[in-house]
Amino acid sequence: MSRAIVVFLLLGAATLGCSSSSSAPANEMAPTPRLDPQAETRTAPVAAAPAAPRNGNESIAARVNNEIITWKDVGETLKEIKPADITPELKKSKLRMVAEERMFLQAAKRNNLTITEQELDEAQRRDVKNFGGEDEFEKLVRIKWGTKTRYRENRRNELLIYKLYRHLLQQSWTNPGKDTPGLMLDFVAPAEIREFFEKNAHMFQAIERISFMRIGLQFSNARDEEFKQQLAESLMRKIDEGAEFAMLAFFYSDVNRAKNFRDLGVSRKDLEAFYSAETIKYLFDEMKEGEVSKIMKDGKTFNIFRMEQKVNQRAESFEEAQIKIRNMLENKYREENRRKLRDHLRKDAYLWPADLFDTE
Repeated sequence: MSRAIVVFLLLGAATLGCSSSSSAPANEMAPTPRLDPQAETRTAPVAAAPAAPRNGNESIAARVNNEIITWKDVGETLKEIKPADITPELKKSKLRMVAEERMFLQAAKRNNLTITEQELDEAQRRDVKNFGGEDEFEKLVRIKWGTKTRYRENRRNELLIYKLYRHLLQQSWTNPGKDTPGLMLDFVAPAEIREFFEKNAHMFQAIERISFMRIGLQFSNARDEEFKQQLAESLMRKIDEGAEFAMLAFFYSDVNRAKNFRDLGVSRKDLEAFYSAETIKYLFDEMKEGEVSKIMKDGKTFNIFRMEQKVNQRAESFEEAQIKIRNMLENKYREENRRKLRDHLRKDAYLWPADLFDTE
């Protein structure tokens, strides 16, 4: 059982005690010519399951208009994930991603949009530069896509979808009455960046917090102190032998703060009422993540600490934070555009299952 799971379970137990989840390259198919000229404008039909689904990975996972998506297609997007970590929810999420890309690429084709080899070459040159040179680029291609051909196919699809956004955005300007998705520019004005910084100043303040577990053993007299010292030494041996620290902290601590794991995400000031200045200094300035302390006596308590996490972020000025803010807001607008475009296209699309995009 992992440490994170153990801590979660113990936190639940302690509380009771106190009270009693890169898209796969699209395999675009040529659209089937419509026999009914009214089909473009009428409401999409209720989707029925495609006939004769195949078995195994080749079985049908979804259908977007005239294109079939198999579970093998979905599996291509999960190659970098350990099989044990692939859940049904993750597979459904990847299926929606693949289906959405197919729907966008079909819309690009209906609008006669293409990506030339020159555009693709220019994008590849930018990627080589951004990845730090040809060697690093080649390494990333092997890891993420396997071959240069698959990289270029994936990159072409990305560029084509981006061109579709720009095409529909321009349509909304030149022909305001036309039914468009209502996309917005992903440009962020300097005044908007400044406003975000001022309204969310807390996000850019200095942060110094730590999360640790401890085994806390209290004593009240000399005899009790000797016994707790021996117990602490015994627990140190158990830790050295590989015992789970969280289990020891929960079952052996007689200090509620230690038993209930209350030292998670705390500042120096948070600890002033519970630990000596020397202990606080040791925790913040000397201990490293993953390290277990020696036995430390603090007042009438023997402590053994395990440092889980340390966060020490200095304050950021507006000049330092503005690039981060710009990227965050641009990504927010792009995500909103993606949803708008998907919801616009699905109105007239044939989808199976019919609820393919109902949840994300």
